[in-house]
Amino acid sequence: MGSLNTFIKDVRAAKTLAEERSIITKESAKIRTKLKDDHLSLSKRRKNIHKLLYLYVLGEKTHFAQVECINLIASESFEDKRLGYLAAMLLLDSNQELLTLLTNLLSSDLRNSSKYIVSAALGTFGALASPALARDLYLDVENILKTSREPYILKKALQCAAKIVSTGDDYVGTFYPYVSAILTKSDLCTHGVLFGVNKLIQEILNVTNLQELTDYDLIARSIASVVPGILALLKSLNEATFTPEFDAHGMCDPFLQVEMLHSLCAIFTRFPKEASSYVERLHSLLSDIATRMQLGSNSSNAVLYEVVRTIFVLDTKRPLRVQAVNLLAKLLSSNDMNTKYIALNTLARVVAVEPQAVQGHRKFISQCLFDPDVSIQKRSLELMFTIMEDSNMKDTVDELIKFLSNCDGEDRDHIIYTVEHLINKFGIREVRDEKWKLSTMIRILCIVGEYLTAEIIGDILIMLNNVSDQAGKKQIACQILKLTLGKDKIDISEENSGWKLITVWTIGEYAELILDTVTCTALTKYLCNLDSINSDDYKLIGYILTAALKLSGKCKDAASIEKLRRLINSHTNDTDLLLQSKAVHYSILFNQPQHVKAKFLEKMPVFVKVQQNTTPGNEQNKSSSPSSAKPAESDLLGDLLSDIPSDNTNMRKPEVRPQNSAAVLSDLFSNTSLSSRENNKPVSTQKPVVSPFQNQQPLSPVKVVHIPDRAIKMHSSSAVNIFGEIVSSKPGEANIQLYYKAQKTISRLVILAAVSKTQKLTLGSLSNVDLAPGSVSKQLLNVTGTGILKLRIKLDSSNNVKEQFDYKFDTTL
Repeated sequence: MGSLNTFIKDVRAAKTLAEERSIITKESAKIRTKLKDDHLSLSKRRKNIHKLLYLYVLGEKTHFAQVECINLIASESFEDKRLGYLAAMLLLDSNQELLTLLTNLLSSDLRNSSKYIVSAALGTFGALASPALARDLYLDVENILKTSREPYILKKALQCAAKIVSTGDDYVGTFYPYVSAILTKSDLCTHGVLFGVNKLIQEILNVTNLQELTDYDLIARSIASVVPGILALLKSLNEATFTPEFDAHGMCDPFLQVEMLHSLCAIFTRFPKEASSYVERLHSLLSDIATRMQLGSNSSNAVLYEVVRTIFVLDTKRPLRVQAVNLLAKLLSSNDMNTKYIALNTLARVVAVEPQAVQGHRKFISQCLFDPDVSIQKRSLELMFTIMEDSNMKDTVDELIKFLSNCDGEDRDHIIYTVEHLINKFGIREVRDEKWKLSTMIRILCIVGEYLTAEIIGDILIMLNNVSDQAGKKQIACQILKLTLGKDKIDISEENSGWKLITVWTIGEYAELILDTVTCTALTKYLCNLDSINSDDYKLIGYILTAALKLSGKCKDAASIEKLRRLINSHTNDTDLLLQSKAVHYSILFNQPQHVKAKFLEKMPVFVKVQQNTTPGNEQNKSSSPSSAKPAESDLLGDLLSDIPSDNTNMRKPEVRPQNSAAVLSDLFSNTSLSSRENNKPVSTQKPVVSPFQNQQPLSPVKVVHIPDRAIKMHSSSAVNIFGEIVSSKPGEANIQLYYKAQKTISRLVILAAVSKTQKLTLGSLSNVDLAPGSVSKQLLNVTGTGILKLRIKLDSSNNVKEQFDYKFDTTL
């Protein structure tokens, strides 16, 4: 049998896949046969295990030799043990029954006098620790922590202790004393040992039922007592005089610094009362690191990011938060794509806490719009809309239009996302300058009209139709026709179907406003040319037919009227049945007296876009993607002049609407036949309140909720105060009423809750999911089961209000 090197060379030298498969299959069979030989020498046995590990790297089956690996561990030779432990870590996992064979071997080796054998056993135990293995060996790990003075072993024992704690909360009481015990011994605090201590702290604080442990107070005091030591170590790592044990691009031990910051964040979050005396020292250290550390290398950026994360997680003072935002803005200037993405992602999460500070760096954010990486473009787009407000809207919109001008068909999702959210922003902020708002949408149509969906075109038509100032509406209509037909017309792509639809709709709806600047002959010629050039675009033809009918009632030129008649009659035998039906109806109506036609061709009423009600979870899913679809009702005017479906895919199911004036007029644009209408009245609705990343949804009236005096404050933050009271309680069941009092605006509030494993929770609905500052929403919770009544509550909202806390009642079910 050849060596491992020969086997690897043969595999690599194979010229075809079949040849490689043949070599591997033959060698695997030889290994299986050899390992069955009880008289095989140890050296040859190790050689076969080496080849077996190479087979594992290639993804081949190696289950037949798992027991042989355990047999190697039982050998007295360190060379055999080392290879056996390596093979066990790779070929076994924590779910296999073979681990029971390892228990005695590991227990024996963990008590071995050789630190190298103990180290190998600890490494394997840490990699394979299952609940059963942890239960059998935790005392051996504790004995190492108690007696060993060797950092080489301690660092691995601490990692194993952390893994044991992660398998069950019963082991927290066993291992928490060693955190403070080891940190007080400076001779043991090497790089690896400090890593292990921090990992153990984090796993202890990650235990879900930590507050239910009997010695919770002792654990809290013990863990909080190590804060000064960690702060001192972290400070020393950032001093210029410190001699680093591990240096990365001039940064002293960045991995350890990140772990320490993560541990400090967890301690101050889980034990705020016990660690409160060290808050000022922590804030001072965070500010010092943020000020003195130089940006540039990945190592320093990683530490600074952890500093920023800690500042916002702990809800520190405003000057420190502003300093953190400034750090993130500096990271945006980095050439590294990952660093830039992380900075944008973090700014998007903290903008709700420090909106003014984030807005101050709009210039850096807008520059990311032109980054070649699409994920960075997406994050910067989301952030631009989040920071957009009345004071910076015009400048921000100019940046977005500049971004759209650089987009092409590959960026269609980003185009749709930008225009959709821009329209929503105009509705949310109630932009009073209607002329600027519509001029902006016209600029966008000129640039990217060919990529816009029918729903977005419908939204733009609604905006134009609802302009209250007739002079402004006339100016916008003339601007559209000037860009299309005038002497200084711009070069608009022939593929820009959105622009054509808007132009045709404007001709049909506002002909009486523009006939003093554009002749009826020019308008008729434009419609006829479009009809002949775009004969395969059924949607556009439908628009043209209705525009021709409407224009005929406002035009005085007999020749033009006759051309319009012929245009409509040319489609009475159209191969498309919907167009044919529409043309026949319009032809009949065309020949009616003027006073009859006028009743059908009056101006469109004021429309207000109505959104479908959705659950908070669905709202979150819609806002997360640039290509999210809008509700069907947003297309009130989308198919204004046509019986043609809005796209070539599935048609919408017809909706049953009340036969009022708005419904009849909207039928001119939908898949219904032409019908008479009633009085022309505006459609009224409530003013919607929405967040920057959500589709509009009308707010229904809600009752004012008052917090009773007997309610207990369960949680308090800068965003929301939460109160609770036990409404009723009996053995095995309790009803809890929660009250959420907003400290600032909260949109689309979502509540998630959890109870102990022995209990079952039923969540009632919130009385209101959109809260203004000072308003209150209530929710009823029903808990059944046994044990101490304890809740874990998580709050989320569309405007980045995120909270999580635990609360334990004095009641036991």
